[in-house]
Amino acid sequence: MLEEPKRVTESRRICAAAGKWLRDVAATVRGKVLLAFCALAAITGFLGFSAVSSVTESGQLVVETYDKSLMSISYARLGLSVFMQMELALAELRASSDSDQRLALDKRINELSRSLSEDLGVVRGRATSTRAADALNDTARRVAEWDSARRFSIDGEGGDSGELAHRASAVLNAFDDLVEVTAEDGFSDRQRALASIGDNRRLNLAGTVAALFFGVIIAILLTRYMVRPIAAASYAAKRIAEGELNVEITPVGNDEFGLLLKSMAVMRDNIRHMMEREIAARRSAQTRLVSAIDGSAEAVILVDSEDRILLSNSRVAAFFPELAGSFVAGAQLPAVVGATLRGPTGELCLADGRWLRLTRSTAEDGSSVIIGADITSMKNREILLQSAKEEAETASRSKSLFLANMSHELRTPLNAIIGFSEIIRDAMMGPVSVRYKDYAKDIFSSGQHLLNLINDILDLSKIEADRFELHEEIADIWQLITGCLRLILPHAEQSGIKLAYEPPGSLPFVRVDELRLKQVMLNLLSNAVKFTPAGGQVAVSACEERTGEIRIAVSDNGIGMLPEDVPTALQPFRQLDDGMNRRYQGTGLGLPMAQRLVRLHGGELTIETGLGVGTTVSFTLPAERCVREVASA
Repeated sequence: MLEEPKRVTESRRICAAAGKWLRDVAATVRGKVLLAFCALAAITGFLGFSAVSSVTESGQLVVETYDKSLMSISYARLGLSVFMQMELALAELRASSDSDQRLALDKRINELSRSLSEDLGVVRGRATSTRAADALNDTARRVAEWDSARRFSIDGEGGDSGELAHRASAVLNAFDDLVEVTAEDGFSDRQRALASIGDNRRLNLAGTVAALFFGVIIAILLTRYMVRPIAAASYAAKRIAEGELNVEITPVGNDEFGLLLKSMAVMRDNIRHMMEREIAARRSAQTRLVSAIDGSAEAVILVDSEDRILLSNSRVAAFFPELAGSFVAGAQLPAVVGATLRGPTGELCLADGRWLRLTRSTAEDGSSVIIGADITSMKNREILLQSAKEEAETASRSKSLFLANMSHELRTPLNAIIGFSEIIRDAMMGPVSVRYKDYAKDIFSSGQHLLNLINDILDLSKIEADRFELHEEIADIWQLITGCLRLILPHAEQSGIKLAYEPPGSLPFVRVDELRLKQVMLNLLSNAVKFTPAGGQVAVSACEERTGEIRIAVSDNGIGMLPEDVPTALQPFRQLDDGMNRRYQGTGLGLPMAQRLVRLHGGELTIETGLGVGTTVSFTLPAERCVREVASA
């Protein structure tokens, strides 16, 4: 007796917990969707189960109708056909006198008898009523009586044929009764099947109508609790995105949509406050910008895409006092400013002699900012610089002309000095003392050195004046290099320096000024020997690059120099040790002359060096100077 109240209490507790869980689930969007889909799934499952049951039952009725009634009718008729074949075979047997044929016909009749027995067995197994079973038993009995009479008539070599015909007629009547009874049973089964299918159709139709009704109810509930809040949230979001910050937002419920609408209301208020703060900050920034523009030392003009003035500062009126009334908001930009700004920048000389540079900066919307700066002092400096440049160019041309004239003036007496000193040195006019010979040798050497210096100065002056001409011819580049090596070899051996060179595999002939290219090689080799201590090495190499250029390099392991000193070394008359006590003598024209002569050939001279690690000076001859037909010939 105590167990029953406990069970009731436990059931109530479980029901209360389930109800609370259901209310909690239904309070959320996820729960509403879950319950709606569960309800729809239950309705769909019920309809599916009902449809499957109906189809199964209808299938069973169809199978039963076919398997029993129709099969009974078919096998009854088949049995009738077999019996008629037995009668025909018996008639042939009685009419035949051939013993073999009679045996064959008797055997066939026996086989047909067994087949008939099997057909009647099938009809017996599928009989669906007592009448059909009675008709089947009567048919089987009459077939057995006919078969016994048939056997007696064959064994007795005769018998009463009228009796056998009577029994055959009885069998046929029995088969007709059997077919009629089984057909009536099949019709009855068909009626039952149709009635059952009709009941199932009405049941399924009722279930479908009920499912549609519940589906409509669920759709209405979802629209009320979900679609309407979504539409309200979408409308509010659209209005806020369009800038309407006073749109009304009414939160409905405490589910996710209610929380979303509440959040959107808070977001709307926050955006409104942010916009108000931004507008206030923008106004403040605009005020500061206007103050800064007005206090600028440059003239500032803001114009729209059609060159109408939006804003201008007081400096504009100071630059254009006669047009002060034209730089007001809404007025068209004066033509003098527009004509000056043909491009992004322009310069304008004011009436009082001042120069103004105008610069236009265009924004994406077509508006522009025009800034005018006073560049009078810069213009004055440009004029002074231009004047100084012209004076320097004039002085340079005068220097080049003076050097060229002086070189020609010095060459004539130098040639006489060199010639007469050579006559005395070689005693061509008669014997002289050894002391005079030594003096003559020194005079000859000094004159030769001075003549070479004058020639270099004259060549440099011609190059700078663009009056230098190359006398080009086709030359064997490696033969030219080996000739220079032979000339420098005595000086290198005297200084204790080894000359190293490796002949290339093959080099094309080149079209060059052979004398000037020898001058380049001798300058590079002389420098390498001069700045390499005793025991060092100078190496020469030549190769053809992939681009078709010819590259020639002179390397040494001498004193080298700092990479930042290379530009100084390439300037004429400049040496790195310019002091009074410099160790290496020279005019400082070797590398500058070599660089300029290489450039006249269309090539470039480069220097790779490091202090204490030696120097590599290389130069190139462009591919178009190669003459491959001569080389192949």
